[in-house]
Order: sequence, then structure tokens, then C-alpha cells
Amino acid sequence: MYKLNALIAGSTGYIGIQLLKLLIKHKNINIRYLCGNKSVGKKIYYYDKSLKFGNLPKIVKYDKKFLKDVDIVFTALPNGE
Repeated sequence: MYKLNALIAGSTGYIGIQLLKLLIKHKNINIRYLCGNKSVGKKIYYYDKSLKFGNLPKIVKYDKKFLKDVDIVFTALPNGE
């Protein structure tokens, strides 16, 4: 079955982490990008140790060129962003 490539903007906040925990269990989702402005270069397990064993990308600063590589974008950004 075809997997959707996903980008999560705001992946290091509470909602972003909870969303990520749900998406890594979904058989048709491939997490392609985890985006966050203040945590570029870090691994997501720095924010939640339960995510240490997932094969997840490092956190990157959002760039609109990422949109050509993904099928779906999830935003978990703070109010007003």
C-alpha cells in the first residue's frame, strides 16, 4: 500500500509530540520532516524519551521546498503562528 509522506511543523511541542506518537503507529504514514525553529539538528527523543526507538528524522527548520516531497502537512504551532 502507498505511504503518505508527512511533515510536522511544531513537532517539539506537546501537541506535536502527541501527534507524532499517533502517526508513527499508522501503517500508511511516513514521517519525512520534523520542523521546529529553536531545536534544529536535535533528535526528537530529546523532547520525549519514548520516541528514542523510532526511525525518525532530525529536526530541521521549515523550508517551503520541503512541500514538494510531502503529501500532507500537520501543523502543531503555537497560537498566532
